[in-house]
Amino acid sequence: MTIIEKNNKRIAFILAITFACLILTSFLVITFIFNWADWIALLIFSLLLIVPAYISNASMVITGGGKPIDGGKNFRDGRRILGDHKTWNGLKGPLYIGIPISLFIFILFIIFWVPINDLISDGIARDQYSIYNNIEIFQYYFIGGQFPINFLVLIIRIVLASYGAVIGDLIGSFLKRRFDIKSGAPFWVIDQLDFAIVALLFVSIPGFILPNTFLLPDIFIVTFLIILTPAVSVIANTVAYVIGLKDVPW
Repeated sequence: MTIIEKNNKRIAFILAITFACLILTSFLVITFIFNWADWIALLIFSLLLIVPAYISNASMVITGGGKPIDGGKNFRDGRRILGDHKTWNGLKGPLYIGIPISLFIFILFIIFWVPINDLISDGIARDQYSIYNNIEIFQYYFIGGQFPINFLVLIIRIVLASYGAVIGDLIGSFLKRRFDIKSGAPFWVIDQLDFAIVALLFVSIPGFILPNTFLLPDIFIVTFLIILTPAVSVIANTVAYVIGLKDVPW
């Protein structure tokens, strides 16, 4: 084992513990200042907003292979622009997998919205929520807002998040090559955040253009996603390494 590999394993364990503590801290802070139900709502809103990006980012691995996007060309620094693993076939992942699965998930929420709405409305009536005490916020994140415009809102959100993830992943790969980090080697935090940050930026755009139809993610959601996204990847990979499912914790 090389010194670099030893250092990366040490970093993986430190980051796993750090992000686990940050998630716990967010729960304690939100619960103490506001209410535990607000943290649950925060978790759900964050996941519903970013889930198309998560699925699409993973789908590019499934559909990948073939001709690289950069055509094997180098940048002016003499290193590859993106690398062999970023292929045109990979871009089909969101279209064939990410977007359809995300649509299916939200269709399920639309089908079961009435009992979900009743449950949330009851919680609001009981003052269980301090931050998210408006049913319209839940309606936006769960089913896209008011019928029938909600279908268009959901499609726009899903497409923007999905291809925002693609652009973010390509940007991350470009930066990775500039730092001369080999494919498969960890580019800590950037590897786990690049796709989510750009996806978040993309889904926020309609909120500036049509604020009455699209909600801008609040500071709680943005902050939580910045913690949650790398946490899921880092912790999952570290646990998989510890129990012997992976050879390296990244």
